[in-house]
Amino acid sequence: MTSVSFTSTRREPDAEFRGLLAGPRRPRIWTLVLSDACAAGVAAALTTVWHLGGSDAAGLRGTATRVATAAIVPLWVLGLAACGTYGRRLLPGDDGLGGRVLRAAARVGVLLAFAGLLVDSVALLRRVVLAVVLAALFTPLLRVLVQRLGAQGYGQRHGPRRGLIVGQAGPIDEFLRHLRPADARRLRVVAACVLGEDEPDGLLDLTVPVVGGANEIVRAARANGCDAVILLGGSGLSRAALRRICWELHEAGVDVALAPILADVAAERIAVASSGGLPLLHLRAPVLTGPSRWATDLCQRLAALLILTLLSPLMLTLAVLVRATSPGPALFRQTRVGKGGAEFTCLKFRTMVVDAEARLAALAHLNEMPADSPLFKISNDPRLTRIGAVLRRYSLDELPQLFNVVGGSMALVGPRPPLPAEVARYTEEMRRRLVVKPGLTGLWQISGRSTLSGAESVRLDLSYVENWSPSLDAMILLRTTTAVVRGDGAY
Repeated sequence: MTSVSFTSTRREPDAEFRGLLAGPRRPRIWTLVLSDACAAGVAAALTTVWHLGGSDAAGLRGTATRVATAAIVPLWVLGLAACGTYGRRLLPGDDGLGGRVLRAAARVGVLLAFAGLLVDSVALLRRVVLAVVLAALFTPLLRVLVQRLGAQGYGQRHGPRRGLIVGQAGPIDEFLRHLRPADARRLRVVAACVLGEDEPDGLLDLTVPVVGGANEIVRAARANGCDAVILLGGSGLSRAALRRICWELHEAGVDVALAPILADVAAERIAVASSGGLPLLHLRAPVLTGPSRWATDLCQRLAALLILTLLSPLMLTLAVLVRATSPGPALFRQTRVGKGGAEFTCLKFRTMVVDAEARLAALAHLNEMPADSPLFKISNDPRLTRIGAVLRRYSLDELPQLFNVVGGSMALVGPRPPLPAEVARYTEEMRRRLVVKPGLTGLWQISGRSTLSGAESVRLDLSYVENWSPSLDAMILLRTTTAVVRGDGAY
């Protein structure tokens, strides 16, 4: 997704915007504050019930321990506020709640630990550590619960934020195409102001009305009830014009978002600096090698070995079922292309009859994959065996690829392993997928699998390569479990 940064104002908005902005904002913030206070209160109550540090229950130390335990609730809320967890998020891309909670935990923990050192109380130190850890665990959980319980009613009352997008036709079209369904629940682009001479042909297909150019931005924002204006980079606006537009939008109570045209760049890779009074976006280079890569590779290979050990009875049972329900081997071997263009043998449980390739030509007209995809898939493929349909539905046919991970030709997370025929048609940009190991799962796995077009699959793989981090791998592994259970896009 395109990275977005905000400038905002505390000035009183015009009367026509006051209800729009204040209405949905206050209940949401106070709900989150109450949720976070409850999380800290539960954490403090649990530490008290467990009676940690009974020897310090009396005197100055005991009083300090009780005071510090009670102070955890307001300090926790203040710590979260200081880390920006209560700010308005009108646009997608600012989902770093986990990092902000950890920063708040560090600040509150250090403050209370310092209090424990002042009174020389081991009991206080133990309570602080436990209470802060529990509060950090409970806060995201309670937030998710509260937001899910109130999501339907909130959406019916207020709906998503309304946005006006400003820029040239090409960047606007790209921005809108890359908005995910989850983003649309928080931001709905209702109109566009197109700058320059480009004809906005692509916008009309997306049902986004073009309401003017550079001179109509503020008027269009007011007329369409927008509370955010997204200014795309490369719009051609002069420095003076941009400053004037921001002044007028702020006076109208409309937030301004500056979106540089950096396709599929994670926010974590962007740092804001200043030079000569101008803000500069520093783009961190992708992590393609180094200690973090080596450590992650080692951990994934050890994890694959452990999973193989734990699942060996299941895999043996599946192999027997494959052999018993149709003639042929239990494993299907296929040549795939890995890191650096090296070919390797990818292992899967066989899900089709042994002469599946010979029947391919007769079924070519039934292919349900997009025209730009080199893959061949049919939702009700007659070549599938009885057990094969179940294996594919829940991705159990890919379990033997754990041997590939242990052997080093694949990773647990990475781009989809391509066929040699695909690689032969790769452009220079697409070959970027081959600078890392292919994965047993990846962004393509949790984003729709067989329902993705070839171009979308490539985009996701390139996004993974450019934005890789250990935390991204962890997120993908966690979401893979949900995707597999639901069987999203698997056939």
